[in-house]
Amino acid sequence: MSKTPNPSTQELYKRLLQYIKPYWKVVGLMLLALVITAAMEPLMPALLKPLIDDSMIKKDMDAIVQVPLLLMLVFLIKGLAEYFSKVLSEWVAYKAILDIRFDMFKKINSLPLETHHAYTTGKLMSKITYDVQQVGNTLSEAWVIVIRDILIILGLLGFLFYTSWQLTLLIVLVGPVIGFIIDRASKLMRGSSTEMQNSMGSMTQNLEESISAHKDIKIYGAESYEENKFYQVSDTLRKHTMAVIKVSAANVPLVQVLAAMALAGVLYAVSLMSADNLFTPGELIAFIVAAAMIFEPIRRLTNINETIQKGMAAAESIFELLDQPEEVDTGKIQLQDCKGKIEFKAMSFQYPQAEKQLIKELNLSFPAQKTTALVGESGSGKTTLANMLAGFYRPTDGQILLDEQPLDTYTLASLRQQIAYVSQDVVLFNDTVRANIAYGHSDFDDEKIVAAAKAAHAWEFIEKLPNGLDTLIGDKGSSLSGGQRQRLAIARAFLKNAPILILDEATSALDNQSEAMIQNALNLLRQNRTVIVIAHRLSTIESADHIVVMKNGQVIEQGTHKQLIQQQGHYQQLYQQGT
Repeated sequence: MSKTPNPSTQELYKRLLQYIKPYWKVVGLMLLALVITAAMEPLMPALLKPLIDDSMIKKDMDAIVQVPLLLMLVFLIKGLAEYFSKVLSEWVAYKAILDIRFDMFKKINSLPLETHHAYTTGKLMSKITYDVQQVGNTLSEAWVIVIRDILIILGLLGFLFYTSWQLTLLIVLVGPVIGFIIDRASKLMRGSSTEMQNSMGSMTQNLEESISAHKDIKIYGAESYEENKFYQVSDTLRKHTMAVIKVSAANVPLVQVLAAMALAGVLYAVSLMSADNLFTPGELIAFIVAAAMIFEPIRRLTNINETIQKGMAAAESIFELLDQPEEVDTGKIQLQDCKGKIEFKAMSFQYPQAEKQLIKELNLSFPAQKTTALVGESGSGKTTLANMLAGFYRPTDGQILLDEQPLDTYTLASLRQQIAYVSQDVVLFNDTVRANIAYGHSDFDDEKIVAAAKAAHAWEFIEKLPNGLDTLIGDKGSSLSGGQRQRLAIARAFLKNAPILILDEATSALDNQSEAMIQNALNLLRQNRTVIVIAHRLSTIESADHIVVMKNGQVIEQGTHKQLIQQQGHYQQLYQQGT
């Protein structure tokens, strides 16, 4: 995974705001509502002067009627503006959250296989769920509070300067000190918030592993071990969360104490000036109330810093994923009418971060429209060859040819359209049987889906399900047996009807009766197409046109089953071992 220098809060926020840019009209209306809200704040203390001086002291009847009406109007306008600013800000924030999550999901689908291996499932889930929600809080709440409260403070300061600029300077002098405290707290909370994101990812990973492995945990009596591991990672998250809370909790009262000291000095000076009749009673009350009203927006601005720093730590985590390089697709040719002739020429491959090559100068041909079986111990490179043929990995040296053209000259999408893949790890989705067989396509009718299911010997159990093709099969096909899941995956390959078929331990989860059915189906399926079979159970590949025996990334034997048995070499040993 590529790493970038830690960006500043300003850089992260600027990038985040790009997600609300498409909704600038709504943002404009929201900003107008914020300006109106802020404008109403200084009007409230301003109306206290005529309320006291004219209504209460001078008994002016016009003031007695007008001032309460004006106060009511101010609160009405302020309430409506606050309502619209809240609703519009949340609308924009959730649209941005939708866009961010969609961009992340698209990015995950475009990442190369080695990057998927570098991330754990739990950490990817944590980024899309927890991290995006933290960013959402920043977009929906933080920047609105910052804009609104800065405008309110400026409005109140304007009123205070208008009333007495000398006294207002006493309040302003504490500004730099408050700014220093907030900046220092921001850096501390940013670091702790980043640790919170990492801890949340670790906890999600631990939880995802434990839930999926619940049977193994019970069988091996590992409940206490897993519970202790979960407690430890949860406690780490708690400690980092408390670090943020402690800084935030100290930050707010410290700022308030400084502001209170400034206000106390102002109140003392105001009292002296009032004694000398330099202030009317109404001006005195209005000035004191306006000065006191500054406390609340300052408190909110100080408090919202925690939300901002959590959001920035989450944004850094999100953009770290979004900045990962995508799968390289250098192909220009749209592969059509694929014949299926495959050649590996002096091809070598080494996994990233691996110390040595897995495959060394391999020369191997897969004849078109024939069945070739790859056999050998685990780690010999069989599955890697299949992954390379599908474009998941690229050769370190040498090249792979398909229909006598270099594989990387074809676009990845058109290449993969020519390949059907059934692996030992069956991938099914929490959807209907129909959707799982016709996965990725919407143009197959039920007649073709049923035909594919029958060819894979899956129809015999599908028609007995409560809702047939419309039956939901649960998470990863949990409502089906292992053999049923495998046959659904094979039915999917039947339906795709691609010219190249890769079967990676495709019958490993089947019982003998089901395996016999599938072998009969595969004998029909492999006609007029190139089939690559990867198998440990050698009894399943005796009828292959060609068998390649691999060891340590190299071909050590090849031929038909009969020829290899007669050679009395490594294949015969594997066959006798029943592997």
